[in-house]
Order: sequence, then structure tokens, then C-alpha cells
Amino acid sequence: MEILELLIPPLPQLLTVGHTTWKPGNQHFKRRFDLYDVLFVVRGKFYMTEEEIAYEIGPGQILVLESGLEHWGHRPCEEETEIYWVHLKHAPPSRKVNFNAVPWSSVLPQGTDKDLFPTEQPFYIPKYANIDLHSVVPVLNEIVHLHRTLCRENAVLLHVKLGQLLVLLQAGLRGSMTSRSYTVCEEMKQALHQSYTEPFNAEALERTLHYNLDYASRCLKRHTGMSPLQYQHYLRIEEAKRLLRHSPLTIGEIGAKVGYSDDNYFIRTFKSKTGFSPGAYRRIYVEHRS
Repeated sequence: MEILELLIPPLPQLLTVGHTTWKPGNQHFKRRFDLYDVLFVVRGKFYMTEEEIAYEIGPGQILVLESGLEHWGHRPCEEETEIYWVHLKHAPPSRKVNFNAVPWSSVLPQGTDKDLFPTEQPFYIPKYANIDLHSVVPVLNEIVHLHRTLCRENAVLLHVKLGQLLVLLQAGLRGSMTSRSYTVCEEMKQALHQSYTEPFNAEALERTLHYNLDYASRCLKRHTGMSPLQYQHYLRIEEAKRLLRHSPLTIGEIGAKVGYSDDNYFIRTFKSKTGFSPGAYRRIYVEHRS
């Protein structure tokens, strides 16, 4: 696996981010710019060439198009292809390395009270690799939402979430997806999937998992960035969004169906997570579809 080594600080700077679905026949144009274009494919296949190297990015894969290198779509999409894309500003990679060449355990120099400038530290992201969509997509959704509703109040949080995304990408390189903590995280997510419409019950979760809940919660947080309660809300809101788009149920019925017994609480929670009230979200989808 080819890995890009970037030097920090500063962290990469976010310029823009998006989430879209490319229709069959759509093809990326030719471009060269001084930004990183990070592509995440959720479903379908995306075809990109960078400096004569052709890539086929499938579901659960990432491709980092590098700053200053020409890239273009060498082939149109053959099916609906859902992607996230993130544009970042950062210095070119100091080098490209193989996974086995990364000194993961090396100790980095610590700053002292005599330093006037921060010491450079290496940071690693995959150039082209498989990633864990279950952990990455929730963070991408938060970044997209914050970017669309950008204001002074949440501007710093947007960049914090970008940092969280970068941490997940580097953690994935270290094989954390096959670690014990990842396994526990997946079991926690499965348990929450099975009970997300029910009131949150920490004791019942602990009995289901056969793990100490604090430990399981730390595992979930490490790989998704969310606590169990936050992940439960994420599951509820995602299902509510689907029902608002595709069912004739009323807003109150949808709230009850996904686990919110109080209509006002459902509306407040939905708006805090998406930036729209359930009614506005449904109207936007209907208008877009028509």
C-alpha cells in the first residue's frame, strides 16, 4: 500500500467538501490545481487518472489526488456512484512510503520552553486504499453539514472534525480495523443497530455485549468519534431521513417509529443534526426530485 507522508503542523486546511451521486455517463473533467482532492466512494465505481496512472475506486475505497498533479476521469461512470470529496490545502508530501517503512513506534521530539517554532512531525494518509466506511462516513456527514451551515459559531468545530477524519484515516493504516478494539466497536454498533428505536439502556447493552460498557464505549469512540448515545441518535436520524424521503408517514409518526416519543424533541434533535426541520428536509427533497 502506498502511503503519503505529510509534515505537520500546520494541519491540512479544509477549503470545501461535498457529497454527491454521479449518474451513469458522468465523467470527471481534466484539472490541475494546488490542492489535494480526497475522494471517498460509498457505492458504484469512479474512474480517475493522475499523471498517467489509472485508478478504479470502488465502494469503501479512498483515492488522494495530489496537489499540483494533473488528474481526469478516464472513463464515465457506468452506474450511480455515490462519493464524498474533500479539498485540502497542504504542502506536497515529503515522501511516499510503503506501510512497512513507516516508523510507527518512533518517539517524536517534545517541545520545550526554549523552542520558538514547533517541531515537524510526520503524519500519514493512504494514497489509494480500502477504508472502513462505518467509521468514516458519519464524520464526513458531520463535516458536510457543518460546511453547509457554516457560521462563526461552528467554524472551529468544522476543522476539529477534519482533524478527526484525518486521525481515522491514519488509524486505519495501522491495522486498527482488525484490532480487538475494532472488533468490540463493531459488536457495539451491531447491538445499537438492533435496539436503536428503544430507550437507551446502558445495563441492557452491557448484558448484550458481555463487555464493560466503559471499555466498549471507548472502543466505539475511537473508531467512530461517537459515544453510544450519539451513535444511537445517528442511527435514528438516518432512518428518519430515509422515511421522510420515501414514506407518506407524518412527522410525528416518523419520530415515534425511530424511537422519539416526544414530537418536539424529535424535531429539535433532527434540526440539530441536519440543520433542517423534518418538514423542511422533506420539502427540499420533494422539490429536488421534481
